[in-house]
Amino acid sequence: MFTNISWTDYFITVTILLAIYYLFVGIRYYAEDMKDLLSGRRKLNLKTALPFNSKGEYPSSTDGNIHPSEASFEETTDKEFTELEHLIERLKALIADASRRKMIPQEFKQYLSLVLKEYPSVKNSSLRASVNELIISECEKYGTVTLTEDEADLVWKD
Repeated sequence: MFTNISWTDYFITVTILLAIYYLFVGIRYYAEDMKDLLSGRRKLNLKTALPFNSKGEYPSSTDGNIHPSEASFEETTDKEFTELEHLIERLKALIADASRRKMIPQEFKQYLSLVLKEYPSVKNSSLRASVNELIISECEKYGTVTLTEDEADLVWKD
Protein backbone atom coordinates (compact mmCIF):
# COMPACT_ATOMS: atom_id res chain seq x y z
CA MET A 1 0.00 0.00 0.00
CA PHE A 2 2.70 2.52 0.97
CA THR A 3 5.07 1.39 -1.77
CA ASN A 4 3.21 3.54 -4.32
CA ILE A 5 3.99 6.78 -2.39
CA SER A 6 7.38 8.32 -3.15
CA TRP A 7 9.38 10.33 -0.65
CA THR A 8 8.85 13.43 -2.75
CA ASP A 9 5.08 13.03 -2.58
CA TYR A 10 5.31 12.45 1.16
CA PHE A 11 7.36 15.61 1.82
CA ILE A 12 5.11 17.72 -0.41
CA THR A 13 2.02 16.46 1.42
CA VAL A 14 3.54 17.09 4.86
CA THR A 15 4.66 20.59 3.79
CA ILE A 16 1.18 21.47 2.51
CA LEU A 17 -0.47 20.14 5.67
CA LEU A 18 1.94 22.12 7.88
CA ALA A 19 1.32 25.29 5.87
CA ILE A 20 -2.45 24.83 6.24
CA TYR A 21 -2.07 24.20 9.98
CA TYR A 22 0.06 27.30 10.60
CA LEU A 23 -2.22 29.41 8.42
CA PHE A 24 -5.18 28.24 10.53
CA VAL A 25 -3.36 29.01 13.80
CA GLY A 26 -2.25 32.40 12.48
CA ILE A 27 -5.75 33.38 11.42
CA ARG A 28 -7.41 31.95 14.51
CA TYR A 29 -5.14 33.45 17.17
CA TYR A 30 -3.22 36.29 15.53
CA ALA A 31 -5.75 37.85 13.14
CA GLU A 32 -5.68 41.29 14.82
CA ASP A 33 -1.88 41.38 14.93
CA MET A 34 -1.64 40.46 11.26
CA LYS A 35 -4.21 43.14 10.34
CA ASP A 36 -2.18 45.73 12.25
CA LEU A 37 1.03 44.66 10.51
CA LEU A 38 -0.54 44.69 7.05
CA SER A 39 -2.26 48.05 7.57
CA GLY A 40 0.94 49.66 8.86
CA ARG A 41 -0.36 50.50 12.34
CA ARG A 42 2.32 48.30 13.90
CA LYS A 43 5.88 47.65 12.80
CA LEU A 44 7.50 44.25 12.90
CA ASN A 45 10.12 44.20 15.66
CA LEU A 46 12.71 41.49 15.22
CA LYS A 47 14.95 40.85 18.15
CA THR A 48 18.63 40.60 17.31
CA ALA A 49 20.86 38.03 18.88
CA LEU A 50 23.75 38.94 21.14
CA PRO A 51 27.05 39.04 19.26
CA PHE A 52 29.61 36.34 19.90
CA ASN A 53 32.94 37.31 21.39
CA SER A 54 36.26 36.17 19.90
CA LYS A 55 35.97 32.78 21.68
CA GLY A 56 32.61 32.05 20.08
CA GLU A 57 30.72 32.54 23.35
CA TYR A 58 28.03 34.98 24.36
CA PRO A 59 29.52 37.89 26.26
CA SER A 60 29.07 37.92 30.01
CA SER A 61 28.64 41.06 32.09
CA THR A 62 32.29 40.80 33.17
CA ASP A 63 33.60 40.88 29.60
CA GLY A 64 32.76 44.55 29.22
CA ASN A 65 31.15 43.85 25.84
CA ILE A 66 27.62 44.56 27.04
CA HIS A 67 26.29 48.04 26.37
CA PRO A 68 26.06 50.12 29.58
CA SER A 69 22.31 50.61 29.19
CA GLU A 70 21.83 46.82 29.10
CA ALA A 71 23.80 46.37 32.30
CA SER A 72 21.90 49.10 34.13
CA PHE A 73 18.59 47.74 32.83
CA GLU A 74 19.13 44.67 35.01
CA GLU A 75 19.55 46.94 38.03
CA THR A 76 16.26 48.83 37.63
CA THR A 77 13.78 48.46 40.46
CA ASP A 78 10.07 47.71 40.53
CA LYS A 79 9.40 51.32 41.55
CA GLU A 80 11.09 52.55 38.37
CA PHE A 81 9.09 50.14 36.25
CA THR A 82 5.86 51.28 37.90
CA GLU A 83 6.79 54.90 37.25
CA LEU A 84 7.67 54.00 33.65
CA GLU A 85 4.26 52.35 33.17
CA HIS A 86 2.54 55.52 34.40
CA LEU A 87 4.65 57.61 32.06
CA ILE A 88 3.82 55.38 29.10
CA GLU A 89 0.10 55.63 29.82
CA ARG A 90 0.31 59.42 30.11
CA LEU A 91 2.35 59.74 26.92
CA LYS A 92 -0.10 57.64 24.92
CA ALA A 93 -3.03 59.67 26.21
CA LEU A 94 -1.18 62.94 25.60
CA ILE A 95 -0.30 62.08 22.00
CA ALA A 96 -3.83 60.86 21.26
CA ASP A 97 -5.25 64.06 22.77
CA ALA A 98 -2.82 66.21 20.77
CA SER A 99 -3.90 64.41 17.63
CA ARG A 100 -7.57 65.06 18.35
CA ARG A 101 -6.94 68.73 19.09
CA LYS A 102 -4.52 69.12 16.15
CA MET A 103 -1.87 70.90 18.21
CA ILE A 104 0.88 72.84 16.50
CA PRO A 105 4.34 71.23 16.86
CA GLN A 106 5.78 73.84 19.24
CA GLU A 107 2.79 73.64 21.59
CA PHE A 108 2.93 69.83 21.48
CA LYS A 109 6.64 69.80 22.38
CA GLN A 110 6.07 72.14 25.34
CA TYR A 111 3.19 70.01 26.59
CA LEU A 112 5.32 66.89 26.20
CA SER A 113 8.20 68.56 28.04
CA LEU A 114 5.94 69.40 31.00
CA VAL A 115 4.87 65.78 31.34
CA LEU A 116 8.42 64.47 31.07
CA LYS A 117 9.63 66.85 33.81
CA GLU A 118 7.38 64.99 36.25
CA TYR A 119 9.52 61.86 35.80
CA PRO A 120 13.14 62.82 36.61
CA SER A 121 14.16 59.25 37.46
CA VAL A 122 13.27 58.09 33.93
CA LYS A 123 15.18 61.03 32.47
CA ASN A 124 18.41 59.79 34.03
CA SER A 125 17.82 56.05 33.52
CA SER A 126 18.74 53.67 30.74
CA LEU A 127 15.05 53.47 29.79
CA ARG A 128 15.06 57.00 28.37
CA ALA A 129 15.95 55.77 24.86
CA SER A 130 13.02 53.37 24.94
CA VAL A 131 10.67 56.17 25.98
CA ASN A 132 12.00 58.28 23.11
CA GLU A 133 11.26 55.43 20.68
CA LEU A 134 7.75 55.16 22.10
CA ILE A 135 7.16 58.89 21.64
CA ILE A 136 8.36 58.75 18.03
CA SER A 137 6.30 55.67 17.17
CA GLU A 138 3.13 57.04 18.80
CA CYS A 139 3.55 60.33 16.93
CA GLU A 140 3.91 58.40 13.67
CA LYS A 141 0.90 56.26 14.56
CA TYR A 142 -1.38 59.26 15.11
CA GLY A 143 0.31 61.54 12.60
CA THR A 144 0.40 64.29 15.22
CA VAL A 145 3.90 65.65 14.85
CA THR A 146 6.86 63.98 13.22
CA LEU A 147 9.73 63.88 15.70
CA THR A 148 13.27 62.70 15.09
CA GLU A 149 15.36 61.01 17.76
CA ASP A 150 17.27 64.24 18.37
CA GLU A 151 14.07 66.23 18.79
CA ALA A 152 12.65 63.65 21.18
CA ASP A 153 15.85 63.83 23.19
CA LEU A 154 15.74 67.65 23.26
CA VAL A 155 12.23 67.59 24.73
CA TRP A 156 13.71 66.10 27.92
CA LYS A 157 16.05 69.11 28.29
CA ASP A 158 13.46 71.86 27.89
